[in-house]
Amino acid sequence: KIDNLLTNRYLGYPLLFIILFGIFFMVFEIGKIIENPLIDIFDSFIKKLPNIIEENSLPFYLLKGLLEGFSGGLGVAIPYLIPFFIGLTILEDIGYLPRMAFLMDTVMHRIGLHGKSVLPFIISYGCNVPGVMTTRILESPRDRFITATLSVFIPCAARTTIIFGIVGAYIGGLAAANLYIFNIIFIMFLGILMKKFIPEITPGLIMEIPPLRIPTLKNVFIKTWLRLKDFMLVAWPLLVVSSIILSFLEYLKLDSYLNILLSPLVNWFLGLPEQVGITLIFGILRKELSMIMLFQAMHTTQLNTVMTNIQLIVFTIFTIFYMPCVGTIGVLIKEFGTRKTVLITLLTIIMALLLAGLSRIILSFIND
Repeated sequence: KIDNLLTNRYLGYPLLFIILFGIFFMVFEIGKIIENPLIDIFDSFIKKLPNIIEENSLPFYLLKGLLEGFSGGLGVAIPYLIPFFIGLTILEDIGYLPRMAFLMDTVMHRIGLHGKSVLPFIISYGCNVPGVMTTRILESPRDRFITATLSVFIPCAARTTIIFGIVGAYIGGLAAANLYIFNIIFIMFLGILMKKFIPEITPGLIMEIPPLRIPTLKNVFIKTWLRLKDFMLVAWPLLVVSSIILSFLEYLKLDSYLNILLSPLVNWFLGLPEQVGITLIFGILRKELSMIMLFQAMHTTQLNTVMTNIQLIVFTIFTIFYMPCVGTIGVLIKEFGTRKTVLITLLTIIMALLLAGLSRIILSFIND
């Protein structure tokens, strides 16, 4: 009876929206509750540093970078990642993801893709790397390429952290939700466009749907930990090291030269503060780094005091769309070759510039 409701041609779609909105709401509310107290603790430590170590000395900058790196991982990223991974795991263990593919088959065909393409898309919300690898379930090379291209535009867990940690935290949950809607509309539009340039008749959906199951607490805990472990063992140390490197560059006054080099793009075109430039370089390694480095580059975790709401949204839109991270680029090369990977990467940069630039103009016009 539950299955008939979930896959009903009329009730299935409202239920799909309610389920996804419920996960979105859970991630935002839980993350917000945990984030603020943790950030305050680290901020108080950083403020006390001049009382312990001579200010503007090399040890001061290195220790400050260390604390800011830990603060970014523990105080900003993890509070949103844990509820997100729990929600994704529960949907996976219940067996709802194949049913979502069944419901979305018609929508996928309208943008020229197979219904199974929705699975790489859903997985990409966790991480673009397995999302791209999951395109192997598609029989058509054309469908695989288009699905992989669209998958790298989907906000992975790292970019979800940026959306919630910047737009959600400083502007509100509704603004963060609108970014997801904006992202989905863009992906559908790009899919239709790619369908026109790479035409092919897409076969119907034939897919085994497993029975619905009640997820066990043990499985949810283990899968959530395995997903979180990747962040804690790979991304978090990278955040800390990058934060220390940025502090070292600040000590040597080299960060300003990199920012000046990128200022035509960052300051003139996107309308962002000049010191934002260096954060975008770090974001190529891991998307979370852009946000963590932004806190450090702006010398505050209260970004709304040094950046306008329009700047926060433009920065977030650019980081959502520009360039896949290093890990995703590596998988794209393995799956599709260097030439196609370069094409996908160039497409992401062009789209990020266009969307962020247009967003700046439109939001400035509305604000006026």
